[in-house]
Amino acid sequence: MPATKHTAGTLWPTLKKTKMPTIEIVSIDSTGLNIRQDDFDVATIEENKVVSHRGLFYKFLKKQKGVIVHIGDTECKSPDYAFYGGGLIDWDFEPCEIFIPEFDPTDPTDNHGAGQQFRFKFHDQYKDDINRLLEIALDGSPIKKVYFLTDYQFGPEKGKTEIIYTIDDLWKRHDSEGLNLNTMYELYGR
Repeated sequence: MPATKHTAGTLWPTLKKTKMPTIEIVSIDSTGLNIRQDDFDVATIEENKVVSHRGLFYKFLKKQKGVIVHIGDTECKSPDYAFYGGGLIDWDFEPCEIFIPEFDPTDPTDNHGAGQQFRFKFHDQYKDDINRLLEIALDGSPIKKVYFLTDYQFGPEKGKTEIIYTIDDLWKRHDSEGLNLNTMYELYGR
């Protein structure tokens, strides 16, 4: 199958529309978090129905009750932009060449380019915002349980779930080895 070859990071303006990971937090059993967009540099959308912007964890999430917070690039605050979080991620942390497959309706493999990139870190300037959103979501959950998840079309084809326990543990993992794309981290509060 023909493909277009790019190096992530070096052609960011060209790839911006294809590097559209979804970054989301689910506050289990919450009825509302009252997140104010003006309090954050990252873009946020808070919804009282747990529906992801992408489908990797759809079956699991549709069984959950609570609030979902979609986290996006700062430019996504404008209604003129699609909502994605690619600009929050340091793509140079684990550089790789991205192959964007051309659509072929006769290809039986249904190759959409998954499985090319596996780990990520956030740019330092967004970590405080994401940490505050995680804390708000955890405080807003009556059972002190949240899910933090990503869904990226060039990440692992199959999503996985991992219990990581605390927000501090999540950041320790993030800082030491990075987080896994297409993973839903289960976090708990005290």
